[in-house]
Amino acid sequence: MLPLGPNPIIHYVLSHLSQNGFKDLIIIPGYLKDQIMGYVGDGSHFGVRVTYVVEPEGVTFGTAGSLKLAAHLLDETFLVVQADVVSEISLTDMARFHSDRQGEVSIALTNVEDPSAYGVAIVDEENEITRFVEKPAPGTVPSNLVSTGFYILEPEVLDYVENEKWDFAKDLFPYLMRLGQHLFGYTSDSFWVDVGELKGYLKGVNWVLRNLITDPPQDAKLIGSPSEPVFARGKVKIGRGSQMLGPAWIDNETSLGENVQIKPGTVLKENSHLMSGTSFETGVAFENTVFGRNCSIKSTIIGERAVIGNEVSIDRAIIGQGCNIGNKARILPGSKLWPNTRVEEGDTVDGIIAVPRDKSFYFDTGLGQYSGILATSIQEFLDALKVVPLESLEYHIGRRDLEKWTKDVLGSIQLADNIRTVRRSQLIGENLRLQLVEVVKEWADRVSSPEPQSDGQKQVDPPLTTV
Repeated sequence: MLPLGPNPIIHYVLSHLSQNGFKDLIIIPGYLKDQIMGYVGDGSHFGVRVTYVVEPEGVTFGTAGSLKLAAHLLDETFLVVQADVVSEISLTDMARFHSDRQGEVSIALTNVEDPSAYGVAIVDEENEITRFVEKPAPGTVPSNLVSTGFYILEPEVLDYVENEKWDFAKDLFPYLMRLGQHLFGYTSDSFWVDVGELKGYLKGVNWVLRNLITDPPQDAKLIGSPSEPVFARGKVKIGRGSQMLGPAWIDNETSLGENVQIKPGTVLKENSHLMSGTSFETGVAFENTVFGRNCSIKSTIIGERAVIGNEVSIDRAIIGQGCNIGNKARILPGSKLWPNTRVEEGDTVDGIIAVPRDKSFYFDTGLGQYSGILATSIQEFLDALKVVPLESLEYHIGRRDLEKWTKDVLGSIQLADNIRTVRRSQLIGENLRLQLVEVVKEWADRVSSPEPQSDGQKQVDPPLTTV
């Protein structure tokens, strides 16, 4: 549901499917399932028909494991789409490729410059996949082909999924190859990007903005030069001397002070405010953000309700929702600020910053009985879960303290939902500890990773769309 320009990611996924002639969809929503189902509805807005299959609470599903929940609806050849990618790959051509090869599985592949962060596919002269190599060292394999997250499967393939934790790349596909089944690679050089990490997300934003030039939304208006278009929706205030170079997108109730510079690749969501002299280039500011005077923002995602002081410099970073950054602070490339974090005036941030001390989690064993263990970061929280007395875990899980802290302080509704699922399973003792550590570690590994991950290593946050 993250925005790519005027619409969330899933809008572009569903539009791509519809444009390729896929009209009957099954969506298996994971994280933010209520928002996804509310936004997509019955699919008629996209020219498709949607059926939802919802994962039961209390079970951790892999990408292939969750799909088996829909097995009773899949009685003919179908397409699987990971909904955190945007692309222009011809899915109709891929369907013809699959039909011609008559194999059990076809995987859409694309060439990347550096495949070391992915699972690489090795194919023969007949386009049959002979093996997979996970995250190879540069120059060690004769292929730069990686999976795009588009799969065409025959329905009987689901019979091989042994349990709900199975992933496609890590479990199912290698297993099928060991059994002698035929997997083919459909190679495409069309645009494709995984938007699950900063670089890919910003690339996806640029793709959307470029497409606005030829296909703008009906409610958008063009402001600035037609040769470098900036599109706006609703009421936008622009101060004297401000310069805007597109492609860029500005939402309703946004205001720009005097001499503000908006550069290509910028998205300003509703009610964003930039004071005089500030420059924003290639990034996204979510709703209700405020920027002070003479700031420089480059290649950065700014979460909703963030407040940025005067003369702040931010480059290639992720700023969580509700953060407050003091005057003249510097946020260096690769840095990530947890939601609701404050950076003091003149500070420099290099890396992942901990939550404020006054919002630390204090582990108690009972009412007013402090255990001596606290957490000021997600790593300390994870470490504490491994050693804190069991009575402390049982005390806090029963009071819903863990899920409240992860939602209110870390700003993660997803992690709070996962902890809520553990609470409802009514585990106690070491079983409770093991399950809490597992769900927190999975979440922490994903959000803290600066590199894109292969399908076999991803938590299934984006929904799976099957056609």
